[in-house]
Amino acid sequence: MLKIIKEFWAKQDSLERKLFWSIIVVVTGVATFSAIFTIIEGINSAASLSSVGCSVVCIIIAAIAVKTGLYNQCYLIMCCILSCFLMPLLFLFCGGITSGMPLYCITSISLIAFAQGRLKLPAFILSLCIQSATIAATWANPNLLITQLDHDAAYLDILVTHLLTGFTLFAIGTFSLWAYAKERDKTTKLVSQLDYLSMHDSLTGLYNRRHLLNYLENSIWARRNDFYLAMLDIDDFKKINYTYGQDFGDEVIRAVGHLLQKNEDEMSGECVARYGCEKYMYVINAGSEVEAYAKVESFRKSIRNLTFENYPQVSLTVSGGFVPCFNRGFADVKQMLIKVDSLRVAAKQQGKNQIRNMVE
Repeated sequence: MLKIIKEFWAKQDSLERKLFWSIIVVVTGVATFSAIFTIIEGINSAASLSSVGCSVVCIIIAAIAVKTGLYNQCYLIMCCILSCFLMPLLFLFCGGITSGMPLYCITSISLIAFAQGRLKLPAFILSLCIQSATIAATWANPNLLITQLDHDAAYLDILVTHLLTGFTLFAIGTFSLWAYAKERDKTTKLVSQLDYLSMHDSLTGLYNRRHLLNYLENSIWARRNDFYLAMLDIDDFKKINYTYGQDFGDEVIRAVGHLLQKNEDEMSGECVARYGCEKYMYVINAGSEVEAYAKVESFRKSIRNLTFENYPQVSLTVSGGFVPCFNRGFADVKQMLIKVDSLRVAAKQQGKNQIRNMVE
């Protein structure tokens, strides 16, 4: 039974549904206990039946909600039935203002606060008016009360009602805060994941093209004297993908990306990004052009050492272009990207497995 309950609870994928079921369970339990206590007190059969009616209403509403999926609407209907009909009846049957019924009435109205939609406020106003009218009517004409409680019965009824309504409000309030905290943590985690995905490539974990362009525009261009840019492209990747399949192609892209990332020094402002399918960008921080070019050449040579367990015969090479970000021929980032891409194309056309720079 516990397993079934856990599985059912796990399927409730929203805060509203979890609140719906928690309130239904608590209200049904309190109404059932109240019905039992009313019978023990021996007030009258009508009061007992009205208390049982509260439990029955909750069970019927729950069944309708499961069948239709209209949880918000069903919850509001339940609140209206309780506060506009059953609570006024119980007020008349159970002793009126001298009993604990005012506490139940206030609790039933407060439950409307958890409802959703435009009808929430009208339902609250209607319930408040009906209950206020019931109290005012019995004040003006006490004979409307079906049952009059003596001193001891009134105090006992108020005590039990106080305990039950206190438990109800505490349980619902505590669960609401707990559920809200869970939902908030879930939302925070989701936002964090979306923020990560907005800047990173899902296959390699490297920064994506969007982040790279923003980084070049907003961070590198203003202090470009210390930076160099390399665009790298896996040679014959389409042939590898066609021969060995897309899954292995993805493995190759990841392996090259991870190897390139090992050369990255983020503390100095360097950035490695996946720029396209088999293309990568490497923003390099170096003291001189010779030093920066040596970094790219070192990476190009290290690619030859990559091996793959399932396809040991595969040997990779890369071609690329290399430019200093501070070159006077670049009026903006766009021109710099066009130039480094043209050098990459030249490296491909002139034999592959090489890095072309502006001097050459």
